[in-house]
Amino acid sequence: MSSVQAAGSDRSIPVVIVDDARFTLEMLRRVLHSTGFTDLRVAGSAEEALAMLRQRPAGILVADWLMPEMDGLTLTRQVRHLDEETDHYTYVILLTAKEGLKSLTEAFDGGVDDFINKSPDNQELLARVHAAGRISQLQNELLTAKRQLQILTRQAGSPENFDAATGLGNREFVEAELDRLLRHTDARGGSICVALVRLAEARAMREKHGDAAVGEILATMAQRLRRGTRPLDRIGTLDGTTFAVLMRHDRGDSCHPTTFRRLHQALNLRAYRTRDGFVSAGVGVTLCSLDQQAAAAGPAPARVLDSAAGGLEESHKAGRVVVAAWGG
Repeated sequence: MSSVQAAGSDRSIPVVIVDDARFTLEMLRRVLHSTGFTDLRVAGSAEEALAMLRQRPAGILVADWLMPEMDGLTLTRQVRHLDEETDHYTYVILLTAKEGLKSLTEAFDGGVDDFINKSPDNQELLARVHAAGRISQLQNELLTAKRQLQILTRQAGSPENFDAATGLGNREFVEAELDRLLRHTDARGGSICVALVRLAEARAMREKHGDAAVGEILATMAQRLRRGTRPLDRIGTLDGTTFAVLMRHDRGDSCHPTTFRRLHQALNLRAYRTRDGFVSAGVGVTLCSLDQQAAAAGPAPARVLDSAAGGLEESHKAGRVVVAAWGG
C-alpha cells in the first residue's frame, strides 16, 4: 500500500487515464484506486478519452504522450477547447519517456499542467495527482465564482454598458471601473495594473475568414481572459478588437510581464475554433502600472488607457508582453 493517500476532498474527483498500453493502463488505475480515488475511468486511445470527457467532465486527465493516431499533446489541445466550451478546468498530466528542456517547453506551451517521466516510481505520480486534485478543485471553484460575479456585475450595471457578443462591459464600463480603482488606490495605497489585449490584423482576418469567424475568435478571447484572471479583476472591451483587464494589487510591483506569460501563450499559441475551422490568431498584450502617487494625481481613465495602448504595436511585432510606461 502506498504511503500517499488521497485527502477526503480528493477522493471524489473524476479522473480519466488514457494509454494505448493495456498493462500500463491497468497499473495506473490500480495504483490510484489503492490510494482512495474512486471515480476512475480508463481509455485505450485519445479519441476514447475525448468521448468520455464530452459525456462527463473530469478534474484530472493522466495521458501518455506517445500514442498512435492522436498523441497526448494533441489530446491536451482538444481538451483545452472542450474546457472552453463547457467553462470547466481539467488538470492535464502527461506521462512520457521524453526528456530535456525542449520537451518540457513543448508540453507546457501546449497547455499541459504537469509533465512526468515514465518510471517505476509510483510515489512521484501519486504525489503529483494528489496535488492536481487540489488545484483542479480550486480552479473550478474560481470559475464558478467568476460566473456568479459576472452575473452580479451585469445585474448591478446598466444593460447598455455591456457588449452583447462577449458579455463584457464596454468602454464606458471600463473607464468607470478604472476611475473607481484609481480613487481606491489613492486612498488605500497599492497599485493598479492595466492590461490591454488586441487581436492583430483583424481586417485581414475578416477578409480571409469572414465576420462571423472573427466574432467567434473574439468571443473565445474574452472567455480565455476570464479564465486566466482573478474573480475580482475587471474585464471589458474598448472597441471591436481590443480588451482591457484592470487589476488592483496591494503591492506596487505586481504588474510584470511574467505574470501574463501564461495568458499570452493561451491567446497566441492555441488555435481558435470557428465555423471556418481552427484558426490561429496573433494577439498583442501591453501593461501599464500606476502606483499610489500616480493615482493621487487624478489621471483621466481615458488617458491611462491611451497610454497603455502605446505598447500594442510593439507587442504584435515582438510576440511578447510589453510594458508601456505611465507618462503621468
